[in-house]
Amino acid sequence: MAQFSVGVDVGGTNTDAVVLRADQVVCWTKQVTTADVTTGVARAVRAVLGQLRDRDLQGTICRVNIGTTHFVNALVQRRDLVRVAVVRLCGTASRALPPFCDFPSDLKKVVCGSYHLVSGGLQFDGQEISSLDEAELRTCIRTIRGEGVRNVVISGVFAPIAPQRQEEKVAEIFRAEFPDVSLTLSHEVGQIGLLERENAAILNECLKPLCHRTVEAFRQALNALGLTCPFYLTQNDGTLISAEQTLEYPVRTFASGPTNSMRGAAFLSGVADAIVIDIGGTTSDVGCLKGGFPRQASTRVKVGGVSTNFRMPDVLSIGLGGGSIVKQTQGADGKLTSVQVGPTSTGYRLVQEGLVFGGSTLTATDIAVATGHAQLGDPGHVTGLDQELVRQAVDRIHHMVEEVIDQVKLSGEDQPILLVGGGTILVDEKRNISGASSIQKPQHYQVANAVGAALGQVSGTVDRVVSLVQMSRDEASVPQTL
Repeated sequence: MAQFSVGVDVGGTNTDAVVLRADQVVCWTKQVTTADVTTGVARAVRAVLGQLRDRDLQGTICRVNIGTTHFVNALVQRRDLVRVAVVRLCGTASRALPPFCDFPSDLKKVVCGSYHLVSGGLQFDGQEISSLDEAELRTCIRTIRGEGVRNVVISGVFAPIAPQRQEEKVAEIFRAEFPDVSLTLSHEVGQIGLLERENAAILNECLKPLCHRTVEAFRQALNALGLTCPFYLTQNDGTLISAEQTLEYPVRTFASGPTNSMRGAAFLSGVADAIVIDIGGTTSDVGCLKGGFPRQASTRVKVGGVSTNFRMPDVLSIGLGGGSIVKQTQGADGKLTSVQVGPTSTGYRLVQEGLVFGGSTLTATDIAVATGHAQLGDPGHVTGLDQELVRQAVDRIHHMVEEVIDQVKLSGEDQPILLVGGGTILVDEKRNISGASSIQKPQHYQVANAVGAALGQVSGTVDRVVSLVQMSRDEASVPQTL
């Protein structure tokens, strides 16, 4: 009996789902994202399962992989977050830069419960800055409990070098003294740098309650559809994390949407090295493929205005999508002077607000229909548009695409471009686009993100500190067999 895998990607406008059998896309659907997210997921999965039944395709659903921006959206919008207490093991070090010091003020007001600078911390070689003081820690725990905070981050200076020496010991004390505590240990989510690692841990912990509700809702939605197979969420690097692990590490799913699109584009096109432009309903995500995987960001990455250093793809997002609102400026003589496309968008309300759907808002989709690049809704609603407005809007859209290509390129040479996402109707493939050596729109480009989710594999990382006195930088960068 055939085995199928289901991939789902939840975007700001659409929720896409595909069914894969081996390396073949069997069926797919694109549904409008719902405000509660899970209803849209259930609707999309139900639709592809219905297609399987209609085509009398017999087999077993072996897994469901879900990519979602639900958690990063909550962070950006400052909603559904909880207060967090931070316990930093630092001794006399790092006190000039306390926890939350570089958080945006509005986010700090929402998530900052308290912070405590206590004895501990390591030197870069693993030696202790100072020993742990258990009496001090127990006092700290009582203070946090008294504040009514149960989400706690434990962050130690150079903790990733030897986490068992301090962070894990402090976690044991917390769990013994405060059984209901929810903990994030900084070495489990970030890399060496203290502030960025601590920030990543804070973001992770403040999202845990929302993550528990969301994952449980996903589970119930899939069970209601008769699916009892394992389900996974996709990570920032294009690999998988189990639903159980996601409950502990929601930050690992932040950038899964753009990553899924790039992985899906590589699979559908057969091209391993290219620039991928995923144009959705709200934004366009642009990144580089290297060997079929997204190029990883090598420096700290800001998420919701907060500097972090966990694994993230090197992706640039711009406010261009099918739902982008088109605005025009007129001079004193009433003549058109300029046209702006985005960054505001109708989002998942495009099918209610766009002109071609009977609404009153001029969107980028309306421009695409007016030029004949797309057949959606009722073209009669846009036949009366000013042709100069349409021309300038088209020019503006292509200029935005050319600008973002130039920003992600690492060399001056033209690069192959892969266009995916439902919003690719905005781009005229026959038009000469600066920076592009070729333009390809692969089969099933509309749901490349869901294809990438279905393709997810397991992975792992190792963070090491090496001495360059005994080896060269090139030798240190060679992968080691564990």
